[in-house]
Amino acid sequence: MKIAFFDSGIGGLSVLAEALRRFSGAEFLYFADEDHVPYGTKSRAEIVRLSLDAVGFLVSRGADAVVVACNTATSAAISELRGAFGVPVIGMEPAVKLAADSFGARPTLLIATPLTIAGEKLARLVGRLECETWSLPLPRLVEFAQDLEFDSPAVRTYLREELDKFELERLGSLVLGCTHFNYFKDVLREILPPYVRIIDGIDGTLNRLASELGGGLRLARGEDLPSRTTKFNAEDGVKFDTNLSVQAGKFGAEGRGAGGEQGAGGGNESCVGKNNAEGYGADGGKIYYPNGNSVEYFYSGRALDAAQLRKVEVFLKRLDAMREIN
Repeated sequence: MKIAFFDSGIGGLSVLAEALRRFSGAEFLYFADEDHVPYGTKSRAEIVRLSLDAVGFLVSRGADAVVVACNTATSAAISELRGAFGVPVIGMEPAVKLAADSFGARPTLLIATPLTIAGEKLARLVGRLECETWSLPLPRLVEFAQDLEFDSPAVRTYLREELDKFELERLGSLVLGCTHFNYFKDVLREILPPYVRIIDGIDGTLNRLASELGGGLRLARGEDLPSRTTKFNAEDGVKFDTNLSVQAGKFGAEGRGAGGEQGAGGGNESCVGKNNAEGYGADGGKIYYPNGNSVEYFYSGRALDAAQLRKVEVFLKRLDAMREIN
């Protein structure tokens, strides 16, 4: 079964990374619309058009289901996407209901893109809650994430200035309403009072995916559990297979050779420092991960070159570090 993830950029990697831990034996596609990121400041009509193009590409690549791992695209285009395609399309919603159910005695602060906050979908969701909910648009965080700027002085200043607009000591929870914001959990944790929980919607989205597909997705088995703590190591390389049609990830996972041993044929060529798109083959190379999963990565419909793939490693390593921060 082939499952696709779509985001305006690299924020949706936070959803994909959790899927790689949770499921086994799956083929994943990942589409980052790097030509048009960010979506959060665009018009709804433009986001609908871009989302239809992206999901159309993924369906043409054989996707059996598509996860719109972008809160903004979900808010703007989920109805159009479900009407246009015959495969399940699962969206991302800010986990404000979970926050209200868990910490409803205190206000919830939702941080998201301007379009998500202004959208009718969120207004209806919040309107059904009995919890006091505050909203804060943080469009610059998307730009910081795309530029690999996670905990710089500029990031810290921006977040402190924006969050200082609220009585943080009153909060019960902070909801991440954009998948890009998962990269900043450590900085947010430093700024927020220690009792404020940080919540995202990833678990709910993957639970919905598994429910939609029934037995089509296999959960990682007990013996695979150590692989869920995989460290995506940007210091390690990404190797081409000898036939140049696939790539094998070398991420130092537990239960797997830390050296990323070659097959008996030998002859693998490291793509580190070698920007050679031909090594990805006509279909865009697959990266193999623990639990028997694989991913094909695309930027706006193009297979990634070596430098771009290296950048994905850095993002995944950052997400691994952020995963344990609540």
